[in-house]
Amino acid sequence: MADFRYRVVAPDGKTRNGTIPAADRNSAIDLLKANGNTVISISEIGRFEKSIDLSFLKPGVSSREMSVFCRQFVTLSAAGVSIVRALGMLEEQAENEMLSDALREIRLSVEKGNTLSESMHRQTKVFSPMFAALVGAGEEAGKLEVAFERMAIHFEKAEKLKSVVKKAMVYPVILMIVCVAVIIIMLTRIVPMYAAMFEQMGTEMPRVTKVLVAMSNWLTRFWWILVILVAAGILAFRSYAATPAGRSRIDKWKLRIPIIGKLNKKTACAQFCRNLSTLLGAGMPIIRALTVTADTLGNDVYRQCLEAAQDQVTRGSHLSDPLTESGLFPPMICNMINVGEETGSIDTMLEKAADYYEEEVSDATESAAAALEPVIIIVMALIVIGIIAAVFSPMISLYTNIDAL
Repeated sequence: MADFRYRVVAPDGKTRNGTIPAADRNSAIDLLKANGNTVISISEIGRFEKSIDLSFLKPGVSSREMSVFCRQFVTLSAAGVSIVRALGMLEEQAENEMLSDALREIRLSVEKGNTLSESMHRQTKVFSPMFAALVGAGEEAGKLEVAFERMAIHFEKAEKLKSVVKKAMVYPVILMIVCVAVIIIMLTRIVPMYAAMFEQMGTEMPRVTKVLVAMSNWLTRFWWILVILVAAGILAFRSYAATPAGRSRIDKWKLRIPIIGKLNKKTACAQFCRNLSTLLGAGMPIIRALTVTADTLGNDVYRQCLEAAQDQVTRGSHLSDPLTESGLFPPMICNMINVGEETGSIDTMLEKAADYYEEEVSDATESAAAALEPVIIIVMALIVIGIIAAVFSPMISLYTNIDAL
């Protein structure tokens, strides 16, 4: 099996580019012609080209773009436009290349007889497992428009939350970058100047100054070793985080960090409430909804908790019982779920809880950013003062000795 890069004229008269897997060149041409395409050119992708994955250079699909897509699909579907035609129309007007390519592949898959949810499951870079599962539930219940409407609201809420977090963290991140830049400049530019001056004067430097000068010399000469060590550390951390044990330990650690830990807990709770309410509101059974929600949570501790809760719900327990026993969810969420189970409106109660905790995440993010700002400034000031003290200490000693003479 090889991959072939093609350029074709599609049945709608537009030129398309892409790749297709096939046994050989003739098979690839037959597959393209089977969909009504006129092949202009086709060539096999070499091993060297295939080994270099530059997909990360393409911009991803934002929550806002996904929300707009869902809204447009609902509008077209309500107007009586078929799924295939709606996908084709949305594919043409999509400005994001990744979204347009995914919609084209989904349209071709649906034309072959696959369901919309099955086709979405194959486009994991654009459509999450939650999205595909929700669309599948909508297809089974005959509520496809409801599923897309719920996902539109979901993406709008997610985009709003991301926007708040980004705005709150801009200043602390800039402060950290400035702090690191100032330290590097002082060690590589300022300290060597004074070290050369002390050497010419024959001044005996204190131990602290000698250590600082040694650090400056090492950083100036062997900065590339530091870069390699940092890169190796990042790769080692990511490799460890990719293992089940590593991911579980890191996620536990994230929940225990002062200030940030509370923010991570509230974020996980808000994500849980929003995702589960979206799935249940679209008519998905609670057992299946819990499975999908567990897979969408970013924290492994909460994922394991939901998997255990799913087992207990399968045996006949109320969802609120295992969540309360876990100690990971606030009493408010557990009580609202309990009320929802008694009244048969669990999706509504979860939606209200999601609204509340998303506001809590916004407030907690702003509070965390406000708390980090003075900490970063104080740390930067202490480091800079320490460097300045180490540099000027020999000079003060020299002037003192001169005065004594």
